[in-house]
Order: sequence, then C-alpha cells, then structure tokens
Amino acid sequence: MNRQLALFAALALLPAMIGPLEAEARALVAPLCGGGAVSIPVAPDGPPGPAQGPCCAKGCHTGSSRKRLDRTQ
Repeated sequence: MNRQLALFAALALLPAMIGPLEAEARALVAPLCGGGAVSIPVAPDGPPGPAQGPCCAKGCHTGSSRKRLDRTQ
C-alpha cells in the first residue's frame, strides 16, 4: 500500500516537473447561445500602430523637454 501511494505521488508531480507545454493558439473561440462561435485574436503578429525603429523602448520625454518649476515665485 505504501509503495502504491509513493508511485501515485510521483505520477501526480510529473506535470510539475515537466513544466508547461508550448501553446500555439492565436485566437480565443467562444461559443454563442444560439449556436455558432466568435473568434477573438489573442496574439497579433506585431504591435499596434505604425512601425517604429529601435528607439520605441525609450521614454517620450527627457529631462530637458519638461517644464521647469520657477522657484522665484
């Protein structure tokens, strides 16, 4: 009995040891009440908006373009 319990425990932990499998889903399909289904894209091929160069990861403002606080007031 003890050996079967240890085997069951090892088999139960097998998915945790392997980790998640890669998913290739590109859309979420939701069934409708009247029949049919709606497909919602989950992972678009690229970012939304116009294509940008490698500088898109930088912030939009630097310290020199911001309004400075006038300390004389």
